[in-house]
Amino acid sequence: MAATVSAEHFGLILTLLACLFKWGISMYAGNEVDTCPETKAAWDQRSSSQSATCGGQSEYHCLQDKEGRRRELCLEKSRILEGNCPIVTEKGYLDWKPCNVSINGCPETHFVSNEVYQFPFCFGDNTPNPNRHKKREPEDGIPHVTIAVIVVVLIAVCGTVLGLFFYMRRKGSREHVDDPESKGLLLVEVREQSREEVVEDYHVEQGISVLQRNDTLLITGKLGSAVTSTAESIMKEFIKSGSEWKFRTHKYTDLPVEFESKTVNFVYGWFGLYNDDPCSVGKVVLQCKHISNAFKYKSKKHVKFIIGLRSDFHSLYHKELEQFNEDLLHYKVNLDSVDKRRDEGYVDHYEKKIKALCKISDCQCKTLKIDMLERKEIKIGIPLKLAILANDHELIPQFMAMKTFKKTLKTHFCSLKRSDEKLYQIIMYVCLKGELKRSEEVDKDIVGNLHFEITKENIGEKMETLEKYIRMRKSEKRQSVAPEKATYIFWHPFIYICAFHALFESNPDEVMTYCNIDAILQLVRPERENREDYFTVSASEARVKLFKSRLKPEELQDYAAHPLLAQ
Repeated sequence: MAATVSAEHFGLILTLLACLFKWGISMYAGNEVDTCPETKAAWDQRSSSQSATCGGQSEYHCLQDKEGRRRELCLEKSRILEGNCPIVTEKGYLDWKPCNVSINGCPETHFVSNEVYQFPFCFGDNTPNPNRHKKREPEDGIPHVTIAVIVVVLIAVCGTVLGLFFYMRRKGSREHVDDPESKGLLLVEVREQSREEVVEDYHVEQGISVLQRNDTLLITGKLGSAVTSTAESIMKEFIKSGSEWKFRTHKYTDLPVEFESKTVNFVYGWFGLYNDDPCSVGKVVLQCKHISNAFKYKSKKHVKFIIGLRSDFHSLYHKELEQFNEDLLHYKVNLDSVDKRRDEGYVDHYEKKIKALCKISDCQCKTLKIDMLERKEIKIGIPLKLAILANDHELIPQFMAMKTFKKTLKTHFCSLKRSDEKLYQIIMYVCLKGELKRSEEVDKDIVGNLHFEITKENIGEKMETLEKYIRMRKSEKRQSVAPEKATYIFWHPFIYICAFHALFESNPDEVMTYCNIDAILQLVRPERENREDYFTVSASEARVKLFKSRLKPEELQDYAAHPLLAQ
């Protein structure tokens, strides 16, 4: 068997060898240039020649690196403040190098990074010079750096080939082993890691670079693009550089009056966890000002902030947020940007974390392609989609038939009503309450009016199955709160949204009467708006009245501008 396996993969290894060798050469030769274009016409002409390389939101750039060399590469454009020149790091990330605006040529205004040709000063010595690199060449004309790259690549290839060889031998020896106990352990390990969204090292390193120089970082991305996971990864890596630093996580509505010194604060939930609440704008502006005020006391306290903001909200409320563009929202990492390296990472994650763990030879996961995850549903990110499939492998056939995750999950929740009604009732109970406190008895009003037959004991009995949908609050988990005393929420806001849609379809009156108010403000809109929306449902006037009847006079005043209450 081992000989057969080796023969089958020999061609693959040779192909990998050739590809990696070509990649190593291109990494050196492909992006260093003698000069950068200094006019728009020249820049556009050079950009056109790179159109096959750049794609999505990445655009042609020609920038100086830290060694003073000029390099061409594809990057997402970024706004550069006056007194700064954009440069490229050794790993290919965009960075900023300050210059004195009193020096002739140093940018005196803000500009976009792919328009740096307006400031040739930022290119350094940008005059053509055919002899510039000769001193680095040996007698045979091959640059020493190129030789070094080739040697490194060959070493990497040899290591890869040996790794593949030993992997295939081990795989061959295990192919006929059927150990149920080891399979169970594997499933436990997979379950513990199945909800982790894919976080790109590229974005983490980019974020760390920003925090090392600045006090704020904005991370934007569509729902499910791993904004929170990326922020947490950045914070954890950043504090490793200094033991005095610590990090804190806050929902924007729950910011402390004063921020601790030497703390990186991640602030999330802006405008709403599930969808935007139109009445939240005033509080968002107020809290942004509160964060800005923290910088007035830098001499006494040193704090940093990561703002996690959904890209659709960032776009929708750009006018309201414009006043904070200079301090809070200037340095940005956009997780929506299309990048070949990112897509390859998603493919690799799917192959290793989902497909490779499935032992069913004819499972539909074998035919699922990453591009299927993007075709019809652009409102949520691929990291979340991969996490959903890893969390519940049985959803894959449903998704391939229905094409969208919202429809797949909504249908799945509705099907539970037939297959496991008690589980369905508990999930919908959590949806109505917004959370589940294990230490509390069930709400008798909700249970009675919806004719649910669930008790605190039922919830305990179903807890193992429920963990597919809910999780302990992270703050309580970090505090080592006992599971029976903890508060549980849906493991991702999108899962809550799908459960909400399923419940509204079957029990709209009960949703408007008993569901937590925050969810209704974010996810329900009046029928008179007469528009389809991915995240919201439409309520008739009669159901809007049910909701109004719940509100106190002061709440009616607070939410008066909301579409549900506006006359």
